[in-house]
Amino acid sequence: MKLIDTHAHLQFAKFNEDREEVVKRTSQELEAIIMPGAKIDSSEASVKLAQQVPNFYAAVGVHPHHAGEWQENWSKKLGSLITEDKVVAVGEVGLDNYRYKDYPTPDLKNQLEILIPQIELARAHNKPILFHCRQAYDELYEAIERYQPLTGLVHCFMGDKTVAKKFVDLGLYISFAGNLTYPQNDHMREAAAFLPEDKIVIETDSPYLAPEGLRGQRNEPVNVHFVAEIIARVKKIDLEKVALFTVTNSKKLFKI
Repeated sequence: MKLIDTHAHLQFAKFNEDREEVVKRTSQELEAIIMPGAKIDSSEASVKLAQQVPNFYAAVGVHPHHAGEWQENWSKKLGSLITEDKVVAVGEVGLDNYRYKDYPTPDLKNQLEILIPQIELARAHNKPILFHCRQAYDELYEAIERYQPLTGLVHCFMGDKTVAKKFVDLGLYISFAGNLTYPQNDHMREAAAFLPEDKIVIETDSPYLAPEGLRGQRNEPVNVHFVAEIIARVKKIDLEKVALFTVTNSKKLFKI
């Protein structure tokens, strides 16, 4: 069975030189991919690319990194984009309290101010949400607990099994990426082993987070199998079973 990558940014500039070849590989080897936006322009690009490739789908949203750039008309633009064909989710949106070298000091209050209207947009259009979260799981939980019921996933999950259970109890899926393969991340593998099969999906977060053995290289959606293999190992089940439940979960969540 072919896999589904629930989070890949093939519309990003890292793929400008060979996007056609990567798209062809992805389309042939995977059942589907979801391409989230990070700002309005990358959301628009995601929609455009998704509409050109049968098994590609888009999500639209503004990443917390860009909270300081939020403009008054962006809610309206997202509201228009979400009605486009092949748009299956709002994302990626959320909270990020990590201090990145090329970004301003995190402002969670500002990030919350742009997260809430995007949650409301998803609810109004009955779409799942792709939640980004780094070093802010408690704050994200508190924010979304007030807006139940919600559907969606916690993308590129980096927490432990206790944190994972909190979000699963809210009805969300947990998505594991290439960092699940990194030697130092035993706590994430313990979470994957602990979680029920019907709450797990997988992703690459391409072009980022290439799996162990390929670190430092540009990541691609076809590498999602490395994540599936780790889940099979920690759950002590066949890879085909992981493929079956992650594809089933992804199709159910995104209605594809």
